[in-house]
Amino acid sequence: MKVLITDGIDPQCGQILAQNGFEVTEKPKISKEELKEIIGEFDKLIVRSATKVTSEIIEYGKNLNLIGRAGAGVDNIDIDAATRKGIIVMNTPGGNTISAAEHACAMMLSAARRIPQATADLKEGNWNKKKFTGVELEGKTLSIIGLGKIGREVATRMQSFRMKTIAYDPMIPDEYAAHLNIELLPLHENFKRADFITIHSSLNESTRNLISKDTFDLMKDGVIIVNCARGGIINEQDLAEAITSGKVAAAALDVFEAEPVNPDNPLLKLEQVIATPHIAASTNEAQEKVALQIAEQIVEWKRKGKLEGAVNASAVELAQAPGVQSYLTLAEKLGATLAQLAPAQANKLTIRTSGEFLHKYNEVITAAALKGLLEIRQSGDTNYINAFTKAKESGLSLEQRFEKENTDYTNLIRVELENGTEKRMIGGTVFGDKEVRIVMIDRFLVEFKPEGNIIIYNNVDKPGIIAQVTQLLLLHNLNVAYIALSRDEEKSIAMTAIVVDGEVSPVLLEEIRNVNGVSCADLVSL
Repeated sequence: MKVLITDGIDPQCGQILAQNGFEVTEKPKISKEELKEIIGEFDKLIVRSATKVTSEIIEYGKNLNLIGRAGAGVDNIDIDAATRKGIIVMNTPGGNTISAAEHACAMMLSAARRIPQATADLKEGNWNKKKFTGVELEGKTLSIIGLGKIGREVATRMQSFRMKTIAYDPMIPDEYAAHLNIELLPLHENFKRADFITIHSSLNESTRNLISKDTFDLMKDGVIIVNCARGGIINEQDLAEAITSGKVAAAALDVFEAEPVNPDNPLLKLEQVIATPHIAASTNEAQEKVALQIAEQIVEWKRKGKLEGAVNASAVELAQAPGVQSYLTLAEKLGATLAQLAPAQANKLTIRTSGEFLHKYNEVITAAALKGLLEIRQSGDTNYINAFTKAKESGLSLEQRFEKENTDYTNLIRVELENGTEKRMIGGTVFGDKEVRIVMIDRFLVEFKPEGNIIIYNNVDKPGIIAQVTQLLLLHNLNVAYIALSRDEEKSIAMTAIVVDGEVSPVLLEEIRNVNGVSCADLVSL
C-alpha cells in the first residue's frame, strides 16, 4: 500500500503509516505536473489545502482508493470526480477546531480595536492615541454563519465577552442552538441584526458570494466582518466597495478567493482591512493533531475496516454496523439477479425494504443493490461510493420505499426493475444471522440460495416438464445441486429454479426453452 503525502504535513503522519505497513513517500512541495506524473503509482494521497486534487489529477490516479485531507475543508478536492471513480475522500473534522476558532476570535478583537494598524503606526514613530479608537464587544450582537464545530467554539468564547450570539445554519435544530445560548434566525435577519459577522461555512454553490452587494444593503452601518472559513463566500469587490462607502467599518480576512492573494487585490489597499495568509489552523498543536488523526483513521480502516471522517462514503460507514453485512450481500445478489432477468433497456429501479431493522440502512442497502445490478450491466468497478453516481449517469431512475412490516418476513428486501411495459421483481431475506435466501420472483414464492449457476424457467403447470428438463441436464453432464418449485395462485403457471454444478451452455438453455410447455428460461450466474 503506497501513500503519497504532500503539503508539508507533520512527520508523525508518515511515521505512523510506515509503522503500520504502508510504503510512504513525502513530497511537500510537489508541482501539479509532477503530481500528474507519479500519482498513478499510489493508492492513497494525503494533502492539506495547498495541493489541488482536481478531476484531472484524479483521472491520472488510476490506483487511488482514498484521498485524505489533513484538516476539515475539502474544497481543494473534486469530490464529485472522486466519488465517480469510487475513491473515498476523508477529512479530519475537529483536529484544527480550536486553532481556527481562536484565530477567528483574535481577528475579531484585532479588527474591533485596530491593533495591527496601531502597531504598524507606532513602529513608524507615531503616537496617535485618538486615531485608533475602537469599539467594545460587550453588549454587541455577533452573527455566526455556520454553526459547526468551529462556529460553536467561537460562540462559547465570544459569549465570555458578553456578546449576544445569533446564528444561521439550516442543519442545526433550534433546541440544540438554544442549549448553547444561541438564537437561530433566517439569514436575512442575521444580516439585519448583527454588529459583527463571522463566517464558518464551507464553500459550495449555495455559499459562493453569499455575502455580496445585496446582503451588505441589509446590514447595519459600521458592521465588522470576519472570514476565517473559505475565500469566495464573500464577494471581494463588493466588500471593498462596502468598506469604502462606510457600510462596513472593518474586515478581518484569513482567506481569499484566489490564494496566494494577488498583491493588487483592492482589499489589501484598505486600512480598515486586516489580513493573514490562511493561517487559522496553522498552530503547532493543530498541525500535529490533524496529522495524527488522518494517519490513525487510515490505519483503522486498514486494520479493522472502520471508516471515520469520510465525506462521500456514508454508505460505507453504514455497512460497518453489526448485523447488516448479510443483508448487503443479499441486496447485491438481488441486484445482480435482476440485471440478468430484466430487459436490458429497463431503467426504472425501485428498492423496497420492510422491517424496522432495515429502515435505518436504506441508503447502504440501495447502494448494494445498485452495485450488484451495475456490475452486471456495465464494465468498470462499481462500489458503495460511486453506485448512486453511476446509476444516475447510466439513466437509471431510482425510487426507495420503506414499509414498516411484511406479513410473511420480519425483514424483507425487494428490488423491482421495469421499462414501462414489463416489470420484474425479486425479493429476499436473511434467516438467522447469515442464511441469505431469495424468497420470491415476480408473483411466485420460491426459496433458494443465490449462488452459482441457476436456471430459472416458467412453464404451464402440468406433469412431466421437470423430468424433461432434468433429462436435458443429464445429457449435458450437469449435476443438480438444488431445486426450488413454485406456482401461481391459480395453479396454472409454475416456476422452477435449478442450481447446477458447472457451466450452462447457450445450447442447453435454448433446449430448455423448446420444451413443450416452457414459456421462458433464463440463466443467472452469481
